[in-house]
Amino acid sequence: MQTLMRPPQRFAAACCGALLLFLTVRAAEPGLIVATDLLKLKQVESPALSPDGRWVVYVLRSIAPKPDAKEEWAYQTHLWLAATDGRTAPRPLTFGPANDAAPAWSPQGDRIAFVRTVEKEKPQVRVLPLAGGEAATLTKLEAGATEPRWSPDGKRLLVASALSYAQVREALEKSGVASAPRWNFERPGRAANDVKNYGLKKKPTDGAKPEADLSAVALAKADGTLAERREWLAKNEADGNPRTLTRLNFLDERDINPEFTFSHLFVQEARAGAPARDLTPGFVGYTGGEWMADGKSVVCVGPSLPDGHPDRSDSTSLYLADAGGAGLRPFAALKDHSLANPKPAPDGRSVAFTAIRSDLLSHAQSAVAVVPAAGGEPRLLTEKLDRSAGGLQWSADSAAVYFVAPSEGGFPLFRVAVASGNHERLTPRADTGVRSYHVGRETLVQVLTTPANPSELFAGAPDARSVAPLTTHNTAWLSEKKLSAYEPHTLTNAAGAAVQFWTMKPTNFDSGKKYPLLLQIHGGPSAMWGPGEESMWFEFQFFAARGYALVFANPRGSGGYGFAFQRANYQDWGAGPASDILAAADAAAKQPHVDPKRQVITGGSYGGYMVAWIIGHDPRFAAAVAQRGVYDLITFFGEGNAWRLVPRAFGGYPWQPETRRILERESPLSYLEAIRTPLLIQHGDNDRRTGFVQSEMLLRGLKALGRDVESVRYPRASHEMSRSGEPRQRLDSLVRYEEFFRRYIGEN
Repeated sequence: MQTLMRPPQRFAAACCGALLLFLTVRAAEPGLIVATDLLKLKQVESPALSPDGRWVVYVLRSIAPKPDAKEEWAYQTHLWLAATDGRTAPRPLTFGPANDAAPAWSPQGDRIAFVRTVEKEKPQVRVLPLAGGEAATLTKLEAGATEPRWSPDGKRLLVASALSYAQVREALEKSGVASAPRWNFERPGRAANDVKNYGLKKKPTDGAKPEADLSAVALAKADGTLAERREWLAKNEADGNPRTLTRLNFLDERDINPEFTFSHLFVQEARAGAPARDLTPGFVGYTGGEWMADGKSVVCVGPSLPDGHPDRSDSTSLYLADAGGAGLRPFAALKDHSLANPKPAPDGRSVAFTAIRSDLLSHAQSAVAVVPAAGGEPRLLTEKLDRSAGGLQWSADSAAVYFVAPSEGGFPLFRVAVASGNHERLTPRADTGVRSYHVGRETLVQVLTTPANPSELFAGAPDARSVAPLTTHNTAWLSEKKLSAYEPHTLTNAAGAAVQFWTMKPTNFDSGKKYPLLLQIHGGPSAMWGPGEESMWFEFQFFAARGYALVFANPRGSGGYGFAFQRANYQDWGAGPASDILAAADAAAKQPHVDPKRQVITGGSYGGYMVAWIIGHDPRFAAAVAQRGVYDLITFFGEGNAWRLVPRAFGGYPWQPETRRILERESPLSYLEAIRTPLLIQHGDNDRRTGFVQSEMLLRGLKALGRDVESVRYPRASHEMSRSGEPRQRLDSLVRYEEFFRRYIGEN
């Protein structure tokens, strides 16, 4: 490894050299963003400072061609290392087809633990010695291992593993502990574990009969006693044929999900082959594990009622798990709040965490809170900020807690003093997004999104007053590209609230020309867009380069503007937010370079809902693309895994007459007959967050009416297709949407 340099005392000299590299452009005229530039995008993730602050390891996510498939691409994530003084160019630490993530430095700074995922295998934690040599596999947990955390002495690692019901049951039975859950199994007439544990898929040992013979023997039980018939049925269920649903949460992101899984925390000595001890055994899940400063226990998040059914547990509290495996005990709870994200202070005296009102989860702002490590009453620190805090980290002196909170189109970094509760915003620019960060004694590293670049790593002092770029993963190719600028605006809506929106001119803007206007709408509904938002950076620039004027807004209900604004769409997903969005579109359409007769509209998720709502109430748009949307809220309650939005956002359930009237009133499908705008409906075949049946209902209804409509369905795609879906599908969708618009607005 290269000789380690002293930690930076000042960044001035490094800034000059790095900024020259960052701003260097070719003499030739820059070109426009094109669709295939999507394949050049790099995402910097998970920066982690070495204990001495000299180095930062991070994850670089890129898109590479699949070696065995023509015109197919796949994501690759590898670890990179950079010197925080900027004097040494970043270099890759890991290579090859495996994907690496979640790097963590040992306290001695001589090793890095990380998670490696090999195709068709469970992820496991590996340890890379920085003195040289290959990364050694540390964990061999059957269900895989993630989220490595070094013990304070560097001798042990804490990891998380998601166990199936069958795996939890087997572990309990082996230890001689009662194996049935304490919560109601919710299968009337049956008891938990009243059949054998067929859920484990074990390879037969030498000499064992093949699976087919075992199945033939089992077939005789189909006509046996009641107990034998139940055993035969259980065996079929364990084979997944059929899948029996008894859960309230019977859907995950991609499919129906009849099985329970439980996140458990394990501790293992930091050497290959060492056994891993389960600190949280049983049919309860615990997440967010972090070592307490003394290394004797682990703080984690679990259900406030551990004996309650997992699907019915909405509230969470903090627990302490003994690092030696002696059990768990409650650590911190706050009435009417859910607690999460515990972070012990370096001095061992306090634990910071986030707290959010559990009865107002759709609108409440999560606050930073602290509790003494020895136990006591939690104290909220950032209630007056009225923003949702996340990504907590302590200052090196344990005097302050850092956090990120979406605010007015940016994702700034804040710091709150523990003693006084006074908070300060550290990110100076409103158009910047802090995607992830790590703070040390003398150094702060941040992954930033700016209008000019979606993702690069920067370093500076802990006060964040000055930063210097450490990477040029996107800068290198963006230096050859011309970009469109974000222009901020504000309007006052009918309720008297300020609504922020942005416009973007076509990249090759000519003041003598008229351009089509594209209205983009965000999802959520409590999401927030702005110049600091990474996920839409490329799409905005792509459409601007194709000659569109753009407008997007944060209507009532959006996050980043406080509790009252976020709650302003309660029982009003349609008319109120639509009026805010259309007011922004009205303002944009009055710009002298916009052709008001050529307006088009698109949005995804709640944005897809809003596209369908708007074109069912307003005929101004020449064409529309509704992506992965919700169109009938009553159906959504049954087919979407985000079904809890119904009771939280509308105050009840579809079988309650008053709520049903509201859901029908707020469903775009109720206004289908009024839709005459040409519409393209997009959905993923495996999107279970919103469900895809509603898209089919919308398609069939419009087809039955003879309207101009078509649908595009992406195989294997989930709700996250536009952000993390297959690269070819992401590329296809951008080109396809733009082609659809051009049918109705023509070329520029």
